Amino acid sequence: MKRWYAIYCKPKEDERAEFNLDRQEYEVFRPKHRVRRRRSNGMCTVVDSLFPRYLFIHLDDIAENWAPIRSTRGVAGLVRWGSSIPHVPDYVVDCLQQNLDSAGCIPTPPVGYQPGDKLRILEGPFAGLEGVFYSRRSDDRIMLLLEVMKQEQRVPFPEAALTRA
Repeated sequence: MKRWYAIYCKPKEDERAEFNLDRQEYEVFRPKHRVRRRRSNGMCTVVDSLFPRYLFIHLDDIAENWAPIRSTRGVAGLVRWGSSIPHVPDYVVDCLQQNLDSAGCIPTPPVGYQPGDKLRILEGPFAGLEGVFYSRRSDDRIMLLLEVMKQEQRVPFPEAALTRA
């Protein structure tokens, strides 16, 4: 009977493990999602593992040979509880697979700011000051309300230079 099991991967090698297990014709599933990351040139969206260092493999516990899994590049081993290898309930993997979008990612709610949210400026001449979120100007520019000389001024900032206060 085929069941889903969890595989623990080496650091930052879950994509490699997925590729190599797939090449060996194992049925694998690595849930992915989009994440906003700060880069040197600003914020960007990247596709990353929903569960870093883990992926799921569908195995028959009687008919399939599990030995090659341990020596596959990127794989650290199967997830174990003591000496037993627990299976992942089918409904967990089914739910994850049913929620994939057209790009094969699980949609994550946007981590956006709402009007009135207090933000702290991290870099530049205004570093350390706090402002109030006013609006989003583009994909990586945010308009803040700053109090300058007892008046509120709208000032644009790169999203990478801001954090919640």
